[in-house]
Amino acid sequence: MSLMTARASLEKFSIKDPCFLDIKTHPDWTNIFGNANTLKIEIGFGMGDFLIEMAAREPHSNFIGVDFSKSGVQSLLTKVKAYQLGNIRAVYGDARSKLSALFRDEELETIYVNFPDPWPRKRHLKRRLFNPEFVNLIAQKLGSGGHVYLATDSELYAQQMMEYFDAEPFCQNMNQPSGFLDSRKGLPKTKYEKSFIYAGEKTYYLEYSRLLIASKPENPAKKDFLKNKNTPALTDAEKQFKSNDHLLTEKFQSDEANAEDACDLKVVADSIAEAGDKKWAKKVYKKAEEKARDSLDFNWLAYSIAKTLGDTNWARSIYTKAEGKSESSLELNWLAYSIFETLDDKEWVKKLYEKAANMPGNIRELCDLADSIHETLGEVHWVKKIYHLAEKKVEEYSDCHELADVIYKKLGDKEKPRELYKKAEDRAADGSDLHSLAESIYKNFTDKKWAMNLFSKAEDKAQSSGDFCSLADSLYKNLNDKKWAFALYKKAENQAKTSCELRDFADSLCLELKDLGWARDLYVKSEGEAKFFYEFRRLAECLFKNLGDKDWAREVYKKAASKAKYTSEFNCLATSVRKNLGEEVNRILF
Repeated sequence: MSLMTARASLEKFSIKDPCFLDIKTHPDWTNIFGNANTLKIEIGFGMGDFLIEMAAREPHSNFIGVDFSKSGVQSLLTKVKAYQLGNIRAVYGDARSKLSALFRDEELETIYVNFPDPWPRKRHLKRRLFNPEFVNLIAQKLGSGGHVYLATDSELYAQQMMEYFDAEPFCQNMNQPSGFLDSRKGLPKTKYEKSFIYAGEKTYYLEYSRLLIASKPENPAKKDFLKNKNTPALTDAEKQFKSNDHLLTEKFQSDEANAEDACDLKVVADSIAEAGDKKWAKKVYKKAEEKARDSLDFNWLAYSIAKTLGDTNWARSIYTKAEGKSESSLELNWLAYSIFETLDDKEWVKKLYEKAANMPGNIRELCDLADSIHETLGEVHWVKKIYHLAEKKVEEYSDCHELADVIYKKLGDKEKPRELYKKAEDRAADGSDLHSLAESIYKNFTDKKWAMNLFSKAEDKAQSSGDFCSLADSLYKNLNDKKWAFALYKKAENQAKTSCELRDFADSLCLELKDLGWARDLYVKSEGEAKFFYEFRRLAECLFKNLGDKDWAREVYKKAASKAKYTSEFNCLATSVRKNLGEEVNRILF
């Protein structure tokens, strides 16, 4: 299910707890914590598990968690009390404003941001946490030699974050030549992170350091890149030797020895079992069971044991442990679904779903639960009851819109979604909300009048070039209203200032209106405003893809090369040049 994601709320929130800080400006952190230990912050701490473990591991560091989820703040404070940790403080609010308000320049030693919302839709990009301004703010607040650790499951967002930090003169990428880390040794995994690892999905890690000197030194990345490019490739015989059973065994042994937790061990055991050594895999699975800590660990471990070893009795005993460790409706839901797939024990599955339905849960968790019940048990009456329960919890725009979409899609019910869409319209916070709502209403009800009214309201609330451009795209695609779309594109042009805004607008003109002349003029302006490597590189790609102009793209690639500072940037450039121009990047460099 594709669910909407949480947004920063302007609603005031406070709770009486000594570890909750309801402050507006730079506090005396030494007085608050009773010591002058280093300050570390996690932005967007979710339910607080990562922050709790870090604080327990590092009692001589002080940790501040900032999040805009009320339930998340309450969860963290409950755990702080349970574990009796005196080195954590919770702050409610939007990190973009709190970072400036609460910390002086160079006051933070470490910043952690784990899986920020990627906001994948074009109209929502402005809601992303990371942009050049926020990266610059982070660099200001980090002390010399301080570190920022980032993690995301979105490849596009990961690339964008890396580009912004690489362009920041006071930040140094700590991993070359790829720019990304394969894993994060020494840091605990969040439950969200483990869910991706267990599912075999790619995660992206970045680490940056605040330079001890005033700005980045000259980087020999260009020479390193060319040196690596000239290194002879392995012969076929060498490749075959390097993939033989002996070295594969050595790799598995090394991976097992270096595994830090149950998640790592389970992944190693899966690989060993896949290679055919189930006896060895069983030993590693046993180690993983000993190190398992939460419901997610036990759940995925049982799933692997059932699927790879066929040992349903062992799997059942581990699933029982997973049930005992489940802390939320979502964890019970995941567990029930897993048991259904491996053991086909519908009675147990039903009991877990009932347990999940009786636990506190938000709209998203209840929608997920209803989805699972519908898919596994097919009990439509029960699904309707879950949706009814979810409706009672509706508060924000996203709650109404999401629930309406799901009910329409799953049940084909038009009456209840229409009612919820009307509530969503009343609670829409900005033009993007109204824009999304207009698309849903036109798609589901073909109600052109209501949709046009919402598009009009969205236009009144539009503020940026991206807002107007996205609206124009949607009007052209959905309503085929060329006249209105053209007027909005004109407004977008008047608002576009940065290289990225101009380029994005030109892209839309190429893809939607097919007006290549207008787009070419905007690409010229985009090139004139470009300053950083990624701006030139992306522009060159668009010039080739949308205009087919190889010569112009080649010249812009040259400008990108002149701005590149890291080996990872040259590698990215080489891939892009080869893909689009069919040339080697050496021709661009020389």
